[in-house]
Amino acid sequence: MKIEKRTFWILVMALSLFSILLGQEDMNEKMEKARQLEADGQPEQAISIYEVVYQQDSKNKPLTFKIAGLAYQVKNYKKAIKYYEILAPNGNPTVLYNLACSCALAGKQGKAIKYLELAVDKGFNQVSLMRTDPDLISIRNHKKFESIVSSAKSIENIPEARAFDFWVGEWTVYYPNKQKVGDSKIEKILKGAVILENWTGVSGVTGKSFNHYHIDSGKWVQYWVDQASGRIHYEGNFDPDLKALVYYEVNRESNTLLKRLTFYDLAPDSVRQHSEIRSSENDPWATEYDFTYVRK
Repeated sequence: MKIEKRTFWILVMALSLFSILLGQEDMNEKMEKARQLEADGQPEQAISIYEVVYQQDSKNKPLTFKIAGLAYQVKNYKKAIKYYEILAPNGNPTVLYNLACSCALAGKQGKAIKYLELAVDKGFNQVSLMRTDPDLISIRNHKKFESIVSSAKSIENIPEARAFDFWVGEWTVYYPNKQKVGDSKIEKILKGAVILENWTGVSGVTGKSFNHYHIDSGKWVQYWVDQASGRIHYEGNFDPDLKALVYYEVNRESNTLLKRLTFYDLAPDSVRQHSEIRSSENDPWATEYDFTYVRK
């Protein structure tokens, strides 16, 4: 009797495993077929098959996102909303933004504003996109729209992040005695979030510095590197009274401020870069170099 029982349960387990494997194989075939339809430009047919698979695997978040995105693509905003709302509790800012767009396009302005606010609260910070995205036209005049966009934690919403724009341009650089020291091209990169310096000195020294306003610390940061593997890390702030960005070299080991680099906005076509050093914090500052940038 014991042998018969054990044999029975082994058979049941084997059949169950076979059924699972068979079901998985069937799901894999369906997914492959749906992907092929999608690749062939037949998204609606692909959605139908993806939804069949979803019924058997409703916890598959990438599949849920896929169906929502395809539904949006074919302008089936009701279905897009359905699947994006399944994912919404996870708090993904991109999902919430896509959900806001789908709601706006479906004429559900109240829900669109709600989900846009949630998206920004969870970290969505593409201010320019929100202000220009045609998907959001129906809510752009809503009384809460501008306050939501303005609350995004974005460089675009922080005036001080543009305080160093006076350095952007192409320059010839001179010593105080009018002798040329080099050329510098300063440009904004990474959608304007970073100011890149490209330095070429007459002595052959070349280097670059990467400057950006760090939102969390509320400081400007510069990383300088050159062809000899030299490097300097500065942090500082814009001083509106001096009309200058004042950097201090960061020395993590000694926690002392022994190097100061100041950029003065002298005029639209002139910038002064003044580097100062000292041996200890009790010593006075001494000029290391003093450059004048003249716009080309």
